[in-house]
Amino acid sequence: MLDEYKVIAIIAAIVLILLITVLTSRTRIVRTYDKYMHVNNQANLTGEQLAVLAKDVLGLKDLKFALTKNKLGDAYSPKYKTLIISEEVCNTASLSSMAIVSHELGHATQDKESTVLFCSSRLFTMITRLTNKFIIPLLIVGLFLYLFKYPNESLGAYLMITSGILFAIHVLNQILNIPLEYNASSRALKFLKKYQLLSPSEYRKAKHLLNIAAQTYIAGLLDGLFIFNKKKK
Repeated sequence: MLDEYKVIAIIAAIVLILLITVLTSRTRIVRTYDKYMHVNNQANLTGEQLAVLAKDVLGLKDLKFALTKNKLGDAYSPKYKTLIISEEVCNTASLSSMAIVSHELGHATQDKESTVLFCSSRLFTMITRLTNKFIIPLLIVGLFLYLFKYPNESLGAYLMITSGILFAIHVLNQILNIPLEYNASSRALKFLKKYQLLSPSEYRKAKHLLNIAAQTYIAGLLDGLFIFNKKKK
């Protein structure tokens, strides 16, 4: 019995450590981003220069560029085939700029290759943009009809079940984002290594930055359990 308690305590401690690691990832990614924003890269390329270079190297002929003033607002828009780069990343020849732009380029190559993961995630994102609006209303109306048995218990139950199904689709979409983002980071690191854009020490730091960023995607899954959270990558 004592051994069982020890096992449970060890498992609980591991889960707690992992949870703390994930929940603090956003704070750590900002801190690491700021730190490496002041570290130059050996290629002396700004985010903009890297994006222009990669467009030709990676064969992204349809790729367009746009600026955002939002810190860490860098993203890839598959709808408009556009790489959105924050002003600081765009204009700074830093390690953070290299890592972040390379990650978003990873999404661009996923789109170009029409990978199953990318297409599935995009499809679920489009679906949930519509269905998420109905989860809470269906749940409230269904619960009301079920409690008051109007016009019967079945209708209320069906509405609540439908709400549950839509919520499950929402959670599945959040889960799909995790391997999608990990794959984009993996592509980024392969790109940086293949073209020797970073020194070995810079590469390790870029990998560290992207690993922390990956933890924010898991935190995003926890956020996704609350459908009122509007934050999107």
